[in-house]
Parts: sequence; structure tokens; C-alpha cells
Amino acid sequence: MNRAAAFFSRLGLQYKFILITTCAIITVMSIIGYLAVEREKNILYAEVEKQGRLLGETLAIPIINDLIYERLGLVEEGGLLDNYILEIFNRQDADLLYIAILDEEGRIISHNDITEYGKVYADALTRKALAADRTIIQQAAGKEHQTLDFGVPLSIGKKRWGTLKFGISLEKVEHEILATIRKIVGLTIALVIAGFSVILLLSRRFISPITQLAATMEEARGDYLDLKVEVRGHDELAVLGERFNNMIERIRQANEELKKTHEKLVQSEKLASVGILAAGVAHEINNPLGGMFNCLQMLRQNGDRPELREKYLDLFNEGLERIETTVSKLLWMSRKAEHTPAEVNVRNSVESVYSFLEYKMKKGKIELLSKVSDDLRINFDVHDFQQLLLNLFINAVHAMPEGGTLEVRGRVDTSGITIEVADSGCGIEAENVGRIFDPFFTTKPTGEGTGLGLWLTYEIVRTYNGEISVESQPGKGSTFVMRFPLEQTG
Repeated sequence: MNRAAAFFSRLGLQYKFILITTCAIITVMSIIGYLAVEREKNILYAEVEKQGRLLGETLAIPIINDLIYERLGLVEEGGLLDNYILEIFNRQDADLLYIAILDEEGRIISHNDITEYGKVYADALTRKALAADRTIIQQAAGKEHQTLDFGVPLSIGKKRWGTLKFGISLEKVEHEILATIRKIVGLTIALVIAGFSVILLLSRRFISPITQLAATMEEARGDYLDLKVEVRGHDELAVLGERFNNMIERIRQANEELKKTHEKLVQSEKLASVGILAAGVAHEINNPLGGMFNCLQMLRQNGDRPELREKYLDLFNEGLERIETTVSKLLWMSRKAEHTPAEVNVRNSVESVYSFLEYKMKKGKIELLSKVSDDLRINFDVHDFQQLLLNLFINAVHAMPEGGTLEVRGRVDTSGITIEVADSGCGIEAENVGRIFDPFFTTKPTGEGTGLGLWLTYEIVRTYNGEISVESQPGKGSTFVMRFPLEQTG
């Protein structure tokens, strides 16, 4: 039963409509057919009973006269009665199976079969017929067909001379009932076929547009919105399809605008991150610039000495390369990512991001503890992964104005890869834990944060089918936990 219910629940609306209406037609036709057969059967049985009752009560009168004549000795005993019984039986007008006359004790005094003379019938049908004071009709099982057994009392007033007993075969009735059943079954099949054709026509006209609309809506659940439903006619279903097409077009346009806005927000947050890194970048550039100025001064003083000139030119070149590397990193971080996932070494990415924040973290007395193994890898776009780590590192730095520890952990288990970024900072208030991933939400003073860093982190994690959560207690720090499925592991 449960399997049938589960199977039915998985069927589409069109198939459910066809199945239910077809079953309804079959059920209704079966009930109508059953009632028609029962009615026909009752009519035929009643007709046979009527004919048998008429026959028995008609025969009773001359049979009583013959019995009286025999008792008075006016006719030879059994002669006239036997001839009369045989003549009635041989006519077979009522499909008689037998006809017999019994005395008060149930002994045969006349029968269409001469071998039955003198026998005493003691069966239930006979006993009931002998005891009845009026005509009784009883249904009995014959060798091949059902029969109706009639018992007619042979009496005048209170004087009973015997009982007339005969059986009528119901073979013709059964044949007529079977013929009726065949007609009804044939009619039912024809009506079911015709009804099924009408149902198919109706389902294609009224249900198919709905199922097509549902399938299109299911397909539109993804990012693919370049689809439409076919609109036919001018009825309510056509209006519904047209409105759906218009809605899909509006959603598609809104998605394009949202995507552009999203890209602008992401880029603005990247540029904001670059602004936060400005102090470290200035330090990375200022140090080699100081050395280069020293080299330039020494070249002016001792430029005529080849060995010194070569030495200071090499130092000058080294300083330029350091500046170029720093600027290249900054430009690389700020440019738009192409989102091309590849195998990324997690530990190397942690160290690379730390290199951007090293000056700021050392200045703020923040120590990095990397507990990520060298062989831990993840399938990620390298820009996205480093942006994700950078956002969490910057958030941690802001949470530790008095210094502290930033710890990165990573592991792989049966459920996938887990990366944790924990700080020993100020923590997050309980009422704000559920809002930290909302866009533009920030607890920093005005001008110190865009409120997009953790939102962007959440968006990146979700893009790669991951989950991110936070565990935090005010005054004890926060731990951001990111989990990615096994297919993300390298």
C-alpha cells in the first residue's frame, strides 16, 4: 500500500489526471453494469417464477380431479394421471427437469420417470413442500445449472390429496445473463476507450500547459533563465503562460543587474582590502627606496670606481625588483578574478596572504600560527581562496587591537575539508553573531569598514558548495569554520 502511494505521489499531474479519471470511468461503468446485470437477473428469475407458479397452479386443478376420480374408482388408478404428467413433461414449454406427484407421506404416486414410482423423497426441499399450505418456490443446485423447485399443494378446502412437485432449469436464464454481461462488458470497454480518448484530449488541452509550466518553473530554479513556455489560445492558461514568460524576463533582467551590482561590491571590497594593506605596502616599498637612495648617493661619490659601481648597481636593481614584486602582488590582488578553479596548496596560500599583512600584524603584535600540513590541497580559484583568507585575516587583525594570536588550522576527514581561522580578539556579541555575514553590517567605527568583507567571504564559500559558521564569545575570541565537500579536496 505504501509503495502504491509512493508511486502515485511520484506521478506527474497529467498522468494522475488520466489515471484517476480512467479509474473513475471504469468504476462507474462497473457499478452500472453490476446493477444492470442484477436487474436483468431479477427480471428473468421473476419471469420464470411467474411462469412456474402459473403452470403449477394450472396443473393442480386437473390433477386434483384425477386423484378424486381414482379414489372414487371412476378411473383406473394411475393411468389417466400418468398420461397427463407425461404429456405435460414432453411438451417442455417451461424447460421442466422433472414433474412428480407425491402423497401425504412423500411417496411418488406419479412421475415422468417410471423408475421413480413408489420412492419416498425425504430431502429438505420435499419436506418443506409437503409442509407448505401454499405454492413455494425454492432455488436448488442442479448438475450443470441452477434450478427452481416448485411445490404446489393439491388440496380442496382442508382436504389435502397430495403435492405437485416439479423443477425448472435456469439454463436459458443463465445464458441470457451471460449475454447481458458480455454486452455490458463490451459497452464498458467501448466507453472506456472513448472516455480515455476524451481524457487524453482534455489533458493535452488543459493539463499539458500546466505541467509544461511546472517543468519550466523547475528548470528556472537554477541560473538558466533563457526559457519560455509555449502560449496557445486566449484562455486563462494562455494568460498564465504569458505572465510567466514576462516574469522570467523581468527576473533575468533583475539577475543581470544584481550580478553587475554584486561584481561592483566585490571589486569595491577588494579595493578596500588594498587600502587596508597600504601601510604594509608603503613599508615594503619604502625600505628598498631608502637603500636605492643610498646607492645613488654612493655612486655619485665613488662612481668612477668600477667595482663599487657594479656593486651599487646590483643593489639598485635588487631594490627595484622588490618594489616591482610588491606592486605586482598588490595589482594581482585587486584585479577581477576569472574564477578558474585549480588545485591550491592551502599552506602556501596562508603564507602568501600573511606576506601582505606581515607588516601590519607585526606592528600590532599579532602572531600567526599556521597548523596546516604541507600536503593539504583544495580545488579553488586561487584569487577567490586568497581573498577569502585575506578577509578573515583582516577581520581578525581588527578584532585584536592590543595584539594576540591568529591561528589557522586545516584537516581532511570523511565529510570533506575543514579550514578554521581563530583569533584571540574581542569576540562577537551574541546578538550580532547571526548578522555578521549580512552585507554592510559592521561594528567598526564609521570610515573603518565597509561591512562587505565577511559577506564576500560567505558568498565565496557558498559559490564552492561550502558552509561557513562562527563560534565566538565576547572577550575570548572568534573561530570561523569553513567546510567544503570532498570533491573540493585535491
